[in-house]
Amino acid sequence: MKRYINLGQKTIEYTLEYKRVKNINLRIKSDATVCVSANKRVSITEIENFMKSKSEFILRAIDRFANMPKKERIQYYTEDEIRGIITDICKKVYPCFKVRGVKYPIIKFRKMISRWGSCNYVKGIVTFNTSLMYAPYECIEYVVLHEFCHFLQANHSNKFYEELESVCPKHKEYRKILKGISIR
Repeated sequence: MKRYINLGQKTIEYTLEYKRVKNINLRIKSDATVCVSANKRVSITEIENFMKSKSEFILRAIDRFANMPKKERIQYYTEDEIRGIITDICKKVYPCFKVRGVKYPIIKFRKMISRWGSCNYVKGIVTFNTSLMYAPYECIEYVVLHEFCHFLQANHSNKFYEELESVCPKHKEYRKILKGISIR
């Protein structure tokens, strides 16, 4: 639900969403929108007092995002092309994982708002964000390798990053490029 709060000299619009969470969660998105999530038992007064206590942070973040130059996203591929490219990359890198006992996963695609990919290693499913059509080929390959590495290490532990480093030595460089691409 949309709500408004006065912080300093400004009236800020924010979205309030009730969820099954323990804490009040505050998020300022790159488009300068403010989102708050809280448990249903938390009163509006408590939420707004929390926001007032964070007013300096909120206002600074809004100003920073509002003054950022908007980057034009470059679309490298169509949505159909990206599905084919990712499928081809999966087939290309799979032999490296097959010898380690990994079964070929079910490949899925969907629009995601905060991830480039996800891996359900128990069910053997890897899901890729169709927004990868805005990423260069090397970065797409990195995402595929990242997700496949989760079949070897299910978390983001040091061992996971050792596995990733062994198959994608430039993973940090590609991750940095992906951070500069807006998913939305």
